[in-house]
Amino acid sequence: MITSNLPHGQSGRIFLVAIVLIAALAAGLVASRFMIDRTQDLRAAQLFPTPRALADFRMETAAGEPFTRSDLEGRWSLLFFGFTNCPDVCPDTLAMLAQSMEQLRLMRREELPQVVFVSVDPDRDQGELLEEYVAWFDPEFVAITGPEEQLQALTRQLGIVYWREQPDENTGFYNVDHSAAVLIIDPEGRLHGRFGHPLVPEDVVADLFRISS
Repeated sequence: MITSNLPHGQSGRIFLVAIVLIAALAAGLVASRFMIDRTQDLRAAQLFPTPRALADFRMETAAGEPFTRSDLEGRWSLLFFGFTNCPDVCPDTLAMLAQSMEQLRLMRREELPQVVFVSVDPDRDQGELLEEYVAWFDPEFVAITGPEEQLQALTRQLGIVYWREQPDENTGFYNVDHSAAVLIIDPEGRLHGRFGHPLVPEDVVADLFRISS
């Protein structure tokens, strides 16, 4: 039989410390498992541990009306950045978002998320052209843009990047590379999470139900 050479009182304290450590470890494992389970509940959305507050900004809708941070408050919003001359990512993403909203309508969802298309090509995307572009996917979609300074102020705090290529010497046409994520903004106007590209409407709908319930 093995016996301890430590005094009885010290042995008792070590025993209690061991019990506390084991309990803390068990609690940590439970909490970790809970967080993993919560993450696994979502099909595609990636949520931030803490929603990020947005600084104020000032953009304009395709109709020329101001659009600020207050327009993102009071309901859930989905923001997507692109440009109307985009050959693939932008139309594909907007089409998937339109399908997601249609599924929510068929499910009798009382209030749909506000879908906002932010053009990072204000020189070409303005007014009626921009308005008709988003309306082709869904008349309820909102289209906004703004001068370079305001675009930078908005995109930097959201982690969105974009850059314009040099115009073609003959045609003057240029492409714009940009982030493809769809950002999730909560009713307090905070960056809550994101959907990666490409979107699957059924996954978007399922995650929006879980996030906003």
